[in-house]
Amino acid sequence: MRNVIIALLIFTLTACVNAPKPGQQGTVISESLKVCSGLRISNAPDTDNKKHLVDYSTKAQIVGVSLFRAPVNACVSSGYGPRRGGAGPFHRGVDLYTGNPTPIYAGGDGTVEDVKTMRGYGKTVTIRHNKKLITRYAHLSRYASGLRPGDQVVQGQYIGNTGETGNATAVHLHYEVWVNGKAKNPLTMGR
Repeated sequence: MRNVIIALLIFTLTACVNAPKPGQQGTVISESLKVCSGLRISNAPDTDNKKHLVDYSTKAQIVGVSLFRAPVNACVSSGYGPRRGGAGPFHRGVDLYTGNPTPIYAGGDGTVEDVKTMRGYGKTVTIRHNKKLITRYAHLSRYASGLRPGDQVVQGQYIGNTGETGNATAVHLHYEVWVNGKAKNPLTMGR
């Protein structure tokens, strides 16, 4: 247990040092994504022997929009789909653990629909990218200063920080992608 705590502390400190700062231009999202070490994830995505996601790419083209699969530098603490434990038997997004509040970026160009507290989700931002595509960012600790419904955002624009508001047990981002009213797996969509 002590080794797991030390590993998580090292990971968190490294992520904090390397994470872009709020408002920083040229946002850099990691080219690879890992499953968090030391966790048993019932719905974990496929990984290689170093826990990197197999066939992962940073962006996907979804209904005409370039979209980040993971809009924060983090590790996967819960995948998409059926799972044991958590807030329900089917997870309609992906949880991206950061340990400490970390900048979150707009997954793609769009219009902010909501900046509000939602039951279960806590502090949440919803972005409409076109008539068919919506992304939701939940459990935030804070919103970007002045972010309001109706604001235009561009891919990689700072929108808030990860947190543990709502039904959350650790500092992370719960990220959802909805196409034509149906939840999609952010990590595999567009393949």
